[in-house]
Amino acid sequence: MAGNKVCCKPDLFTVGVCLAISVLCIVGITFISMGALYIDKCALERHIPIYVLVQGIIFLLMGCTLLILLSSDKLIFFFLLISMLSTFWFCWLITGSIWVFTHYISYHGQCHDVLYLFAFWTLIVQYIGLCIAFLVLIIYCCFFCIMVWACMAVHG
Repeated sequence: MAGNKVCCKPDLFTVGVCLAISVLCIVGITFISMGALYIDKCALERHIPIYVLVQGIIFLLMGCTLLILLSSDKLIFFFLLISMLSTFWFCWLITGSIWVFTHYISYHGQCHDVLYLFAFWTLIVQYIGLCIAFLVLIIYCCFFCIMVWACMAVHG
């Protein structure tokens, strides 16, 4: 402690949210750059660069919304906004999967390799992340139910 300044350690939640915001913004900028750079480079499916571009905008909006959520007192509004963005992201993920995965065999020479492989592998990574989040949610719910059951057994 120097003078009147007090140093406080950030809690784990704040660190996690800041990390999530940073990742969302970096990934969003990467997606936007890739989509814009290769916007006219996929004759096979012209929607693939648009998918990548919009996906980046969604990630950037999610990161900005989380940042505002941390510093705002209007939690309901931003919770609804992040819920709508997440729902749109999930629908856009499925739409992009249709556009990308249906052309896996025939993309060579008709769609820029960097663009196609970027879209392909980022889709797979997003599905893996979604599966991990779903698994964590199930485990969390199981532990919550066990804790409630244990409290009811002790107090009941």
